[in-house]
Amino acid sequence: MGRGPRRMTEDIIDRWKAEGRGSGNGSGYKPWLEVFDFSSTGKVNRIYSPKLRRVVHVMSTTEERTFYGLEWLRSSIEIKEQCPLDRDLTLEIASILGIKHPYYPGTNVPTVMTVDFLVTSKYDGCPPSIQAYDCKIKDEAEDSRSIEKLSITQAYFGGMDIPHRLIFDSELPTQKLKNIEWIRAGVIKPGEEESYAGALRDRARSMTSELQCSTQKQPLNAYCESFEIRHGLNAGDGLRVAKILLYDRVLLCDLNNRNLATCPLAAFRIDAASHDQRASGM
Repeated sequence: MGRGPRRMTEDIIDRWKAEGRGSGNGSGYKPWLEVFDFSSTGKVNRIYSPKLRRVVHVMSTTEERTFYGLEWLRSSIEIKEQCPLDRDLTLEIASILGIKHPYYPGTNVPTVMTVDFLVTSKYDGCPPSIQAYDCKIKDEAEDSRSIEKLSITQAYFGGMDIPHRLIFDSELPTQKLKNIEWIRAGVIKPGEEESYAGALRDRARSMTSELQCSTQKQPLNAYCESFEIRHGLNAGDGLRVAKILLYDRVLLCDLNNRNLATCPLAAFRIDAASHDQRASGM
């Protein structure tokens, strides 16, 4: 929350608003803060999301792993990172709570507070719902000043009937999220060159057909190597095709397994419904 350039000014805030920061929807959303804006003690990263069809800006390892989990959920239809809060409202809330509102370091400029993720979810038979998430390291969250700022954020979303949840690094399902990160590495990125347009998708359909009929007990990586040989692919392409199927939920498995690449084929199954939808272009 409240991160930004060391010498923030009202002119910069006005310029960012004019640029459309913190506004837009879907692929047109632009976060209030971007990784280029400041130095972080954590891991900053820009991640392309095929689900959101845009680059996502995360400011720490905890944010990055939380994003992988949120994006993976089928119920998540919109994820807005580094989402700004209405500054007039946070100033009012701070005054009511008797808490000093955060200011940009070395300035008299009140901080435009942000929430790490604002997520819109949609479940069958229910209207869309919104939840806010902030990612914290346990020790950081116990700091008295952090608690005060979180109180402002919680009151802000509480007044809107939007649940505000804290995500602690120590509580994340590390193995599952590492596997999701591994799977995501196979997704096709915009402008990526293939041997021909749609080549990897064609190979994915071929692999799906093979796995539906397979009774092999060999590990996934060994099967993928043989798939490369039979289909004239480059080394590593077979495993990448498998990752695409896993990301599309055509190929299913327990994401808590320690090493998906070495799991036997018996640990995976084909989701016929997802396969049929992909085959029909849905």
